[in-house]
Amino acid sequence: MAKEEPYDRWHKSRPSPGEPECREHPGLVSSGEHGCEKRWQARWRDENGRQRSKNFPKNKKTAALAFQRSQRAAVEEGRDPFPHRGRKDSADTPTIAEYVETFLSRHEGRESTVETYAYRLRGKVVPALGARSVDDVKRGEYRDFFTKIKVGGMPDTTRSGVKKALSAILSMAVEDGYLEGNPVAGIRLPKGAGRGVRLAWKHVIALAAEIDPRYELLIWFGALQALRSMEAAGVRRPDMETAVGKQLVEEQRQRGKAVPLKTEASHAALAVGSFLFDKYKAHMARWRAPLSGTALRKRERRGLPPIPEEYGDLVTVTRYWTPVREGALCRAFDLAKERARTRGVEVPKEATFRDLRHFADAVLVASGLEPRKVQARMRHARLAETLDTYGYLLWEVDWENAPASFEELYGIPAPAGLPEVARIPRFERERRNPNPLDGPTAALPQDPEKRGGQHS
Repeated sequence: MAKEEPYDRWHKSRPSPGEPECREHPGLVSSGEHGCEKRWQARWRDENGRQRSKNFPKNKKTAALAFQRSQRAAVEEGRDPFPHRGRKDSADTPTIAEYVETFLSRHEGRESTVETYAYRLRGKVVPALGARSVDDVKRGEYRDFFTKIKVGGMPDTTRSGVKKALSAILSMAVEDGYLEGNPVAGIRLPKGAGRGVRLAWKHVIALAAEIDPRYELLIWFGALQALRSMEAAGVRRPDMETAVGKQLVEEQRQRGKAVPLKTEASHAALAVGSFLFDKYKAHMARWRAPLSGTALRKRERRGLPPIPEEYGDLVTVTRYWTPVREGALCRAFDLAKERARTRGVEVPKEATFRDLRHFADAVLVASGLEPRKVQARMRHARLAETLDTYGYLLWEVDWENAPASFEELYGIPAPAGLPEVARIPRFERERRNPNPLDGPTAALPQDPEKRGGQHS
């Protein structure tokens, strides 16, 4: 199927053989209208089959295409297309603040996506432009807005996200007939270089040692399996025990509820190394053994509700036997960073749980694993994301600090060319160094009571 495009008035769509090429646009043949101000023409047929059209300036190709699609969709849905449904009267045009709420109520994306848009639009756009009508703000004023928030200290990455949200709402305004074109389309902003947090094995080990013991396994899910925070919190027993040597990634948790994964590419069966599976078995024995009768009566005296059956298969739960939520995990992670730094391990202050996933990608890329295998492990839809977005974050892997060999950690054969130190098995490392936190981290507390203890 040919790609849908607005009609180009400057060039012939069906030139005759032998006609000379356009001097300005090689490969095309000039028409008699070449050089006219309104180059692009949106075309559609009304409910009676009659050809309709509207012309747009030479720099408004995207607007012409959006308008053409909206008119064709209107006819297909039985609505009145242009000219009856043209630009709406200014008196009927909502303010940006009002239209933001309309946009959020109609958006059919994932709940987390809508929340992100809401944060950016309500928090950044509405305070500056919310009182203005949707059709009142010009392209230059949007440029001034982006410049102002940059001067105010907003990072380029955040600013790019605000522009994306604003572009989405203005595209909907075009479809609703409030605008003839998206005024921010084509405005280019630098995306920013990213935070560039670089974790090392010594950081990961310190975080696992310092976080609440219930959440230690989540650190390893992030650093070894590259799971996102709520994917790690959503791991269930069947995910770890259905297929030998594999971990299934089937769902995640949001606000305690099971929800679909981020993308279709996120579904996978990941190889599990012996190191992680041993951690899993120890975790289940310590934290997921059935509560004793005394513990159940204690919960009842405290007024705590019965433990829902739906939580029975979750691998990691809070001390109240409820699903781990994003906020609680972030607080536990930040506290682990502070404890590690206090005891001499300089975990980057800006590090978040997400950086464990970046760490996993960087280690695999730096270890020489085939790019496609890294992509499969990371569950990226595109190989470019695997190599470009994360792969630069770790220049050299501190394998001497790793808790086990490459194969024991990742459950896959070690790539050729990996240094010998990366092949040292766990038992040999433990024999040489009984305390993996020896050196600057030897003073890290190993007493569970100092790390959160066990609660009923």
